[in-house]
Amino acid sequence: MGQRSGLVGVAALVVAGVLATIGPVHASTLPPGPQLGGLPVPDFSQTPAGLPTIPGLTVAGPISGGPAALGAFGVPFSEPGADCPQTNGSTATCKPAAVNVVVLPNGKVLYWNGLEGEEGVNLSLVAEGGDTLTNDQTRLLSLAGGTPSWSTPSPADGGGNGSAYTEYLLPGMPAPLDAVFNSPGSALGALFCADQVLLADGRVLTPGGTHWYAEPSVPGTGLGVAELEGLRETRIYNPATNTWSQSGRMNYGRWYPSLVTMPDGKVFVASGVTKLLKPLYPGHPMDSGTNVRQTETYDPVSGTWSDNGAGAARSLPLYPRLHLLPDGNVYYDGGGQTFNPMGEAYDEPTWNLTALYNPSSRAWRSLTVPIQVWVDTPSHVPAITAGFRGSSFSVMLPLAPPYSQASFLSAGGVLGTTPGAYFATQASTINTIDTAAGDRFNSAATSPLVNARWFSTAVALPTGQVMAFSGANRDDTFGPATSFAVTQAELFDPATKTWTAMASGHKQRTYHNSAVLLPSGEVLVGGHAPISALYSYNTTLPGGFNPNFRDPTFEIYKPPYLFWGPRPAITSVGASMLGYGQSLALGVTTGQPGPIESVMLVRNAAMTHLVDGDQRSIVLPITSRTANGLTVSTPPTGAVAPPGPYLLFVNQRTSQGLVPSIAAQVFVR
Repeated sequence: MGQRSGLVGVAALVVAGVLATIGPVHASTLPPGPQLGGLPVPDFSQTPAGLPTIPGLTVAGPISGGPAALGAFGVPFSEPGADCPQTNGSTATCKPAAVNVVVLPNGKVLYWNGLEGEEGVNLSLVAEGGDTLTNDQTRLLSLAGGTPSWSTPSPADGGGNGSAYTEYLLPGMPAPLDAVFNSPGSALGALFCADQVLLADGRVLTPGGTHWYAEPSVPGTGLGVAELEGLRETRIYNPATNTWSQSGRMNYGRWYPSLVTMPDGKVFVASGVTKLLKPLYPGHPMDSGTNVRQTETYDPVSGTWSDNGAGAARSLPLYPRLHLLPDGNVYYDGGGQTFNPMGEAYDEPTWNLTALYNPSSRAWRSLTVPIQVWVDTPSHVPAITAGFRGSSFSVMLPLAPPYSQASFLSAGGVLGTTPGAYFATQASTINTIDTAAGDRFNSAATSPLVNARWFSTAVALPTGQVMAFSGANRDDTFGPATSFAVTQAELFDPATKTWTAMASGHKQRTYHNSAVLLPSGEVLVGGHAPISALYSYNTTLPGGFNPNFRDPTFEIYKPPYLFWGPRPAITSVGASMLGYGQSLALGVTTGQPGPIESVMLVRNAAMTHLVDGDQRSIVLPITSRTANGLTVSTPPTGAVAPPGPYLLFVNQRTSQGLVPSIAAQVFVR
């Protein structure tokens, strides 16, 4: 959720104690705080034209160029109905923002909200949140025919309830103390801060989430000290019925966990936290003061989780950047989310080390601390990477035959664990694991980002390039509402290892933004659900700071390749269910002169908080060609392409670059 809220929590405890002595007060009767966004303060966010940006202080403005060079953002759109009131103290149920997003095999998009009900806070998120925040809403978006439409899954909130295993500091208190120390809160099973993956059959597995309550609570007032607890719930969304159901519970409650699909289709989960503000567990005290170190594996056949044992335990950051390597090991890329000010884990220094998990031996092996410095000659601004990177994306670059070099691009974020940095960095790094050489590790800096970016979402394009979208120029959980939004997208070219400024979006999207690749080759950009300003209430600070209210809109970004003329097309696919190590026949047509240069298999997106543990692009070797077709080899193993749904693209070489087809939906098993 953020940094520095622990100090606010102490203050809220004092306030709650005072309120308990002065009579009947309820949070809903408190006067709402003033809205500050209308004050006549100049916009300090952007650098004046002709001057360089100052990392962490300003952001670059729009640049000149047409869609064929920069791409283009479409007009924002959202679910029909009134937008949420841009004020605090509202009891309205607002349209959800796209915090978690899944591109389903049927072409539709499942998404859900975060911080549901935050608009109802009058003065203090920490004092009121335990009884004001509610379970998050889910939506199903269809883009068929170019006209967006929405439906609501059943049940809308996923149906979770974590009250049966709440980890109170003082459990089982007798009345009337139970109302103070064992308050159930108003959100027993929020989907907020769960993670999700697509199972082999196309269903969505969603473990974890949030139980909001106050600990202690001031009964009858709606006030207390907010606590959030990670859920043990496991929910499964079925696209065929548009419904949620329950599966087996995890052994540990997890808020901000990370998931990775294994070669056999089972799912590995690591990290998360069971209690955030007060991570103390009377029933198992040795787990106190740290994130969940135990890892577990989910079996889709039995619907159960199994603990991987003591050797598989490791302290990792929240939402650790985890990836499956082509040898079947799991790689930790030295990044994730932190929670401060004093650190929720006493062993945070270990997060600076990249590491490998071997599922056969159920043991971790530490690698090294990545340290890189890039000096940009024109500006002489060093871009430094040193160990742990907070709120930085980590995206796998295309896997190509013989599938032994797995490279991971990471850029932006802030450096260091507690207390960490506040200003975002421009640093960009590629870490590579050579599985043919015993998982040998190598790290190299690339040219820096154009903008220093915190919490920017990365999207791997079917051409092998990577786009970065949205985010802010400083850590907006360290001081919520004190950052400037970065609306300008950027493109990374693996061939030149450079970043290039692209078009700018219409909306400011900082915390909880999202972006996913669509089968059309376009990118769906959405999200923005910030924490209340400085952990108080929703109000936009004047001076160009990011808007402090959720944004339920989407924008569709068209990359430059969609403006380079006719596209190639896949006219037929020999099989929609691809086995391993087989030949696959494709019928193709070319849109313009030039050959089909590559065939790319891209995993359907399932992302949140910059994380998509299953994200990967796989180059399929072309083994033969005919006038209207190709034959390619499918991935050799489940370690290269874990079972599940993939988008199949063909890329045509043109004078301007690679142009992809519209994808064919396939499954790999």
